[in-house]
Amino acid sequence: MSAPVGWLASAGGAALAAGLELDAVQVGQFMVSRPIVVGALFGLLFADAQQGLILGCCCELLSLASLPLGASLPLNSTIATAVAVLMACGPARLPPAAALPVGFVAGWVHQKIETALRHGRRTLNAAAESSVRESGVVPWRRMTFRNLAQQVAVNFVVMLVWALAVGPVLNRLWTHLPVGFVQALNFSWAQAPWLGLGVALYAFGMRP
Repeated sequence: MSAPVGWLASAGGAALAAGLELDAVQVGQFMVSRPIVVGALFGLLFADAQQGLILGCCCELLSLASLPLGASLPLNSTIATAVAVLMACGPARLPPAAALPVGFVAGWVHQKIETALRHGRRTLNAAAESSVRESGVVPWRRMTFRNLAQQVAVNFVVMLVWALAVGPVLNRLWTHLPVGFVQALNFSWAQAPWLGLGVALYAFGMRP
């Protein structure tokens, strides 16, 4: 994959993740935002379906016990998976041992941004009440579209930052990391499926 094509695919992947993330809470909930689906789609996008599926499965298992239900806003597993596959299969070409934790950091960063967005949406109640007093009608369509567009824009920008800024930096830093740190990452990557299995057993109530 040439550099221009690779970066174009990264931008396309950012747009894809921005749209798919809405499925987690805001729209549909058809499960297309689940990590295993996102990982497979991104793997196909970057012509490495196997690596994408492996990372997607790991993210799926590790995030099963933390779902965005009600007021709960855990680490964003959709963004985490998309960034992980982007780091491993995109232009940055990080080893999966590094791509997985980088993806989870991205999901954590997105969680903080989305928390701020949700707090900002508290003003919608006052806006709806004001509209009812003035015209007797709440502009649900306009308010919904504006907030969905805001969410997509934030998703897209977060993905682009990781693809175009963070990825290249990490690619240069990887070869300069201490050997012990790299070995620790590789060990953690080897244990990820087992840790994910433990999380899955906990999520489904199969506790000792």
